[in-house]
Amino acid sequence: MNQPRPPASGRIFLVIVIALAAMATGLVVFSALFDRTQELRAAKPFPEARPMPEFELRTAAGEPLTANDLKGRWSLVFFGFTNCPDICPDTLAVLDAVKNELETMKAAAQPQVVFVSVDPGRDDARALGEYVAMFDESFIGATASPEAIGDFTRQLGVYFNLDEPDPETGFYTVDHSASIYIVDPQGRLYGRFSPPLDRQAIAADLFALAR
Repeated sequence: MNQPRPPASGRIFLVIVIALAAMATGLVVFSALFDRTQELRAAKPFPEARPMPEFELRTAAGEPLTANDLKGRWSLVFFGFTNCPDICPDTLAVLDAVKNELETMKAAAQPQVVFVSVDPGRDDARALGEYVAMFDESFIGATASPEAIGDFTRQLGVYFNLDEPDPETGFYTVDHSASIYIVDPQGRLYGRFSPPLDRQAIAADLFALAR
C-alpha cells in the first residue's frame, strides 16, 4: 500500500531546509579555510593542520630532538646539507633576515628554526654546529642515521637524493626539496613556504600567525 505523499508546500519547505543546511556547512568550511589564509602573503597552509610524524634526531649540541620539541612555539623546519652551494645558505640567510625583520616589528616571539641535514655521512655534530652558527646562533642543526632520516622525510613527503661521488675526489652533491615546513605551537604541520622566498612576506606572515 502506497504511503500518502506530503503536500507540495511541505516538500518545498524540506528542500529549503536541506539547501540552507548545505549552505551553512559550506560557509563553515569556507570560513575555516579563510581564517587559515587571510592576511598571508607567502605561507601556503595545508587544507588542515596534521600531526608531525614521530621522529628522533640528534642536534649539533648532542641533544635529542623529537616532535615534542616543536611544541609551544611556531617552528620552521628546512632540509638540506652543509656542502650545499646555493639553496641551503640562501634559505638560512633569508631566515636570519626574517628574524631581524620580526625584531624590527616588535614580534612577541621568534620562530624556532631547525635545519635538518639529509647528509649525515658528512654532516657530523661539529660540521652542523659551525654551519648553522654562521647564520644565527639560535638556529638548531640536527640529523640522524641515514635510515632515520629516510623514514622521517618519507613521512613528510620531503624529496632528497645523494648523487654519485666523483670518482677522483669523492665529492658528491645532494638534490633536495627547497620548501620550509611550518609547524604550529601544537606541534602540527601547518603549511610551508616555497621558493622564491621573500623575507618581508615571510616575516609578515609569521607576525600574523603568532598574534
